Amino acid sequence: MDALIDDVALFVHVVQAASFSAVAKERGLPVSTVSRRVARLEATLGTRLLERTTRRLRLTHVGGMYFAHAERAVDELRQGNARVRELEVVPRGRVRITAPVGLGSMLTSALAPFLAATPAVAIELDLTDRRVDLLDEGFDIALRAGPIDTADFVGRKIFESARHLFASKAYLDRRGRPKRLADLSSHDLIATRSSMSGAVWQLYGSGRNGGRGHSFAFKPRLVVNELLTAKHAAISGIGIALLPSPEVDEGELECVLPKMSGARGGMWLLYPAHRSLTAAVRACVDHLLARLPKAPH
Repeated sequence: MDALIDDVALFVHVVQAASFSAVAKERGLPVSTVSRRVARLEATLGTRLLERTTRRLRLTHVGGMYFAHAERAVDELRQGNARVRELEVVPRGRVRITAPVGLGSMLTSALAPFLAATPAVAIELDLTDRRVDLLDEGFDIALRAGPIDTADFVGRKIFESARHLFASKAYLDRRGRPKRLADLSSHDLIATRSSMSGAVWQLYGSGRNGGRGHSFAFKPRLVVNELLTAKHAAISGIGIALLPSPEVDEGELECVLPKMSGARGGMWLLYPAHRSLTAAVRACVDHLLARLPKAPH
């Protein structure tokens, strides 16, 4: 098929130049090679396209009809090639990104200067806490928690953080501020992905390597299925929630037992390893890696 396309393009060039020798000179080929490849195209089609004389070339009736189609097709291919090269150089087109709901505010803030600098790029941001299949659902970039151990994606760790206990100032003013882990038993606690019958927080004290671990079992006052709802519940004064520090804006909530924290976890930026990146996706990846926080929280 590649050889056929090359032969068609060469035939169109010969007709446009009205000369085998001119095309041969322009392409750096022997005249015999140009003639042989046009003859090969004619053999493939089973018809003569050109009448050759010593002084000029003339399209046959079938050749004229074929040339009209071939010229348009070659022109479309050239435009397509130019478009692809342009996409590889100039950021333009759509970039689809998926990320946890709780990172929406951070991501939109990070993307604002990128969109201002790349007016030909549009972003589709899908915020969800479900496990998205990047390849099947056609996403270009994903932010995902936890270590990445698949060869299907390139993973770049953008930041690492631990979860901390948070509550609203109004709640703590009303119910008191816990001084030690056992004090949590007398408080309203918000759990995620658990059940009303019980939940467990794995908490660590300050110290080398995260300090000593403590399993704190409790009966939640409220159970939610994703972190953003837990955060809003804490802001509303319902109780104390265990939340990733990067998802809590300064002043929104007060840290409870600040010397205690949940297990540290990383947030990774992913993009498919086996897909050629457009200039828009490549530029967006570079921008997010530069703009999103990297230091541990």
